[in-house]
Amino acid sequence: MKHLDGISIVIATKGRVKFLEELLESVYLARNNFSDKSEVILVDDSSEKDVIEIEKICEKYMAKRIYHSPSVAEKRNVGVREAKYDIVLFLDSDCIATPNLLNEHKKLYIDERIGGVAGLLEFVGEDTWFWNAVSKSHFVINFQLPRILDEVSWTPTANCSVRKDIFNLVGGFDNSFPNKPGGEDVDFGIRMTKKGFIIKCSKEGVVYHSKKTWSSVKDMVKRVWHYGSANYYLISNHPEQTTRALPKKPVIAIAILFLSIIMAFITPYFLLSFLIWVTIDFIVENLFIYRFANYTNSTFVQQIIVRILININELGYIWRCIVKKRFSYIHTEFLFSPNQLYGILRYGAINVWSNLITFIIMLLMIFISLMLI
Repeated sequence: MKHLDGISIVIATKGRVKFLEELLESVYLARNNFSDKSEVILVDDSSEKDVIEIEKICEKYMAKRIYHSPSVAEKRNVGVREAKYDIVLFLDSDCIATPNLLNEHKKLYIDERIGGVAGLLEFVGEDTWFWNAVSKSHFVINFQLPRILDEVSWTPTANCSVRKDIFNLVGGFDNSFPNKPGGEDVDFGIRMTKKGFIIKCSKEGVVYHSKKTWSSVKDMVKRVWHYGSANYYLISNHPEQTTRALPKKPVIAIAILFLSIIMAFITPYFLLSFLIWVTIDFIVENLFIYRFANYTNSTFVQQIIVRILININELGYIWRCIVKKRFSYIHTEFLFSPNQLYGILRYGAINVWSNLITFIIMLLMIFISLMLI
């Protein structure tokens, strides 16, 4: 394998001046610990007010700022096109690099088959009540996989590197994905591994990610909605990595709501019955999950928050299917990893039982109501 001459660090950003300064300071220290050549390329479309501060920070920590807007995927593509060196390291603006990060990434490029390296990402900061629930969800686990795996088929771009020639061979990030956030990192990794290249894991190549940007309820709701929306594009691009699944809970809820609205023309109490069904079903489902599938040892309240986020995620996916008029996709599930199929089957069984028990409870309630009339 030819000698790889250095690392170009690409950061796509907008605003977040304080986070960015902390990141660039940490990257500056990591570059000083790196024996080969390196550069930092910041692809940014911040407001004029923030740009003044950002340019000062870039000058202080020897980073190059390029203006580009608005897609994060295209910002990273632009950064790679501007990169001088053979390895490109992607970092998120709300992260902090550890001192040996560049060395840990580069040392794994020992074979022509190795196209990329997935670094470990650890969340740091205040443990709010909401973060403690979010941390129990599967939305966080993909950042932690380099701790336990040797290779992955894709990796988040918060801390990952790739050989520039392979990046170009694969075609870069697909900027047709939704922008906030995209899913283009999953798509890129899968396209790369399909071509026979390997993404190695580095548990020593650590980046610290602020919990603050994942601890806002409003921001997290938007995040998981867009994750769901992105799943539509992943299914479209990689149909071989999908499976048919039982109807998602939001689909069942929408169907029952529609039926309740129709029946409400007979008596308005049918709308009340829908609210009762939602409440009972949600409690029963979460009790089942808490009792039989609580892999993360979350509390019951935390499990409820996680299920709400998952339902929002599924609604984002369903909405995208409706907008795109691909109704056949609604009962399709994208497989991010082979082990996910087991989880789908297990949660599917739980959903069947919770739906059955909820239906029986509703029948009993109706029967008792009729007896009391």
